[in-house]
Amino acid sequence: LGVCSSVDNAALLKEIGFDYLELGMSSTSALSEEEFEVLRRKAERAGLPVLAMNGMLPSDFHLCSDQLDTQGLTVYLHKAFSRAQALGVKTVVFGSGGARRYPLDMEYALAMDYLVAYLRLAGPLADNYGLSIAVEPLREQECNIINSVMEARQLAKMANQANVGVLADLFHMAAGKEGFMGMRLGPLLHCHIAEAAKRAYPKAGDGSQGLYDSFFEALRHVGYQGGVCIEGSAKNLEQDARQAFALLY
Repeated sequence: LGVCSSVDNAALLKEIGFDYLELGMSSTSALSEEEFEVLRRKAERAGLPVLAMNGMLPSDFHLCSDQLDTQGLTVYLHKAFSRAQALGVKTVVFGSGGARRYPLDMEYALAMDYLVAYLRLAGPLADNYGLSIAVEPLREQECNIINSVMEARQLAKMANQANVGVLADLFHMAAGKEGFMGMRLGPLLHCHIAEAAKRAYPKAGDGSQGLYDSFFEALRHVGYQGGVCIEGSAKNLEQDARQAFALLY
């Protein structure tokens, strides 16, 4: 059980009992070498592993375009993946709605081809650094492609990379009124969880208990052994994190 949060909160989250931290890849990649070393040492001192990263790409990389700077993208990925490896990351989340959004005048099939091409580039590079890539479905308000677990499965299958799989995010699934069949079909590499209405930290009595039960039942069905990471807003981090841990662990 992990939390998407700043490394500055790592010591508190470890004390509560969480197992790992999930950081942002594009923001970490943007740090200077000195700033990154400070972050790495903070994580090391806190003793809470950084096992995942989200925010794979900044939005200025437009994947669904012939004008994509492939050389610049490759340079970025090498830097981002090397820093992820240095932190001990195992899974990189490919949400990046701004980067993967496709133009309204483009055919869907062509947009999928562009995303397949990206994963066939990124997959082997990630593998060189010991990383897997989890394709994250996003709600339609955030991106106009890959909005369901089933669609993410299709993309991962088309990419045909051994280290590319699927992420299931309960908040996005609930927003799209998606069922849990896609989760039951796998291959799931990573999961995010949050309260369904406000994307808050889960807590007892928040109205989403039925969804939590169905979510974890689907994970048990496929024998899932990976991470489930809270990705949501907190009004009071310590209070909300303790309530979420008590409910979910």
